Amino acid sequence: MNLCDNVRDFSYAVFDYLSEVFSYELGFSELGLTDHFIVKLARFSRRVPFKVEVYKTSWQVETVFGNDIDLFVEDASGQYDWYALQAKVMSHKGQFKDLKIKLGKKTKKGGRVFKLQQWHKLLLHEHLFGSQAFYLLYVGKSKTNFPTAAPIKHDCRGLAPLEDYGLSLVPALDIMNTVTRTTPLQFNKVFPNLTVPISSIICCPGALPPTSSAARKFNRDEIDTSAYKLVYARDEDEDPYQGLNHPDNFRPNGFAKVRIIVGRNLDVTSAR
Repeated sequence: MNLCDNVRDFSYAVFDYLSEVFSYELGFSELGLTDHFIVKLARFSRRVPFKVEVYKTSWQVETVFGNDIDLFVEDASGQYDWYALQAKVMSHKGQFKDLKIKLGKKTKKGGRVFKLQQWHKLLLHEHLFGSQAFYLLYVGKSKTNFPTAAPIKHDCRGLAPLEDYGLSLVPALDIMNTVTRTTPLQFNKVFPNLTVPISSIICCPGALPPTSSAARKFNRDEIDTSAYKLVYARDEDEDPYQGLNHPDNFRPNGFAKVRIIVGRNLDVTSAR
């Protein structure tokens, strides 16, 4: 199984699993699903180390910009796009409870203090670092509010099936323009027009237009992993972060806790 099929397989599994969870009106954590995603890629990297590298830091503090994952994907030119991802998981009601406008504190005059929203921080990340900010949505078939429309997005593999959207991407700017103050964002507000499967950028590098004019390409030597450790199979008594808690090794501002570097998927792109 190549990397493209590996990611699609995980997307299908997430969609099916969350659909079952939702049928019992239960929920799941995005942190747990993100860990499963990392394990899936780490397993693949053991077999094909030159295709994908998975790095994790021991630091537990979330970046001030909100990106959980830094995903770098190589294109046909040998350069990389930086996708800054913030993960959210759907509820059994078809909503993402954290994706709504949060109000600032009230002032003595009855107004409210401006509150910087998470998508503002992600969009700032784009302009400061040249990344492309997306929300990574973990999706299943909810009991209510699930979209009735069929998928419409095509990539180098053709029309993506619904199960491919188990791991969905929506630009942070589109989230900002869609959320409301009163109710959490529903998946049917962004699907099918604003949503693409994460497999589209893995299987078809360069398939998405840049999210902003600030987005740029990165050479491999520009992707800093000095504050990280490769995720790999190790002995139980081995310290996975040897030396990385030293003050000289710190996670620079704007870096996520996890960095994933994906080499060009020749199995797919050569057939375009």
